[in-house]
Amino acid sequence: GFDARTVDKTLQPYLCNLCVSEQMRGRKLGKALVRCVEKITTETWGYSKLYLHVDLDNVAALNLYRSEGFKDVGFRWNPFWAGDAAEIGYFVKSYNSENR
Repeated sequence: GFDARTVDKTLQPYLCNLCVSEQMRGRKLGKALVRCVEKITTETWGYSKLYLHVDLDNVAALNLYRSEGFKDVGFRWNPFWAGDAAEIGYFVKSYNSENR
């Protein structure tokens, strides 16, 4: 467990660089990885939100995150290092005792 009094509320968990190799796709590994990160976020660290950025042209990733309950906060980010990637969407998922 965790001691909620020790959670640093100035920090927020952020999921980044989740990748599944092409030959392993379609086996629900991405979903399993997201859920693993969610469990660590809520049960081990005691946070109530998880953030991520996703390339809005990456339909598979976008569908995964939406199906797992992540919501688009409407903020767009177009970093120079993203190359030909379109706008980057900022997403968040909030947790409560009902969806843990």
